[in-house]
Amino acid sequence: MVEEINSDKLDNIVSENKVVFVDCHAVWCGPCKALTPILEELDDKYSEKGLKVVKIDVDQNRSFSAQNQITGVPSVLVFAEGKKVVFDDGQGNKTDKLVGVMPPEVYEQVAENLLTEATA
Repeated sequence: MVEEINSDKLDNIVSENKVVFVDCHAVWCGPCKALTPILEELDDKYSEKGLKVVKIDVDQNRSFSAQNQITGVPSVLVFAEGKKVVFDDGQGNKTDKLVGVMPPEVYEQVAENLLTEATA
């Protein structure tokens, strides 16, 4: 189960896990609801390897949203080894967040790449 957190808990979660996906969402957002089962499956599949997925409501955590330049929801931020990372979005572009709902394979590839790097 993907946990809903307030942004003040994020630092602890990032420091306790190899890779963290942060689902920045809003309760009124239809695509956010569509992304939830994709991220829950990802969390189930990779949690034993060190991946944690959490959700942060952008409307309840406005300063976090502003700091991380969340301009559209859903947006997924990715942290690895304690810091926010820039990664390949699955189409050859470097980004620090995935905006919108991507195919499940994109999230899986990012997770696998970062988990492999974290254990190397």
